[in-house]
Amino acid sequence: MADFREKIKTISSTKGSSAPETAKRLGMGCLLMVVLAVSILTFFLAIGLFLSGNWILALVVLLFFALSTLTAAVLLFPQKIDSL
Repeated sequence: MADFREKIKTISSTKGSSAPETAKRLGMGCLLMVVLAVSILTFFLAIGLFLSGNWILALVVLLFFALSTLTAAVLLFPQKIDSL
């Protein structure tokens, strides 16, 4: 357990450019999951707004859905991998 705590302490004290690649991928994966969850929820919200007749608000939510989907796509395909 002490070894695990030491590893966590080492990772948390490093700068972003010198962090281990697995920690970076894990962080980006968590961020991707959150963005995908928000994207799916806004899609269902937009459908509900369209069905209830709130067209203007539904279009705004649909725009947010498109932006969050685009963000998820960018996170899914990283531009470069910084190897140590």
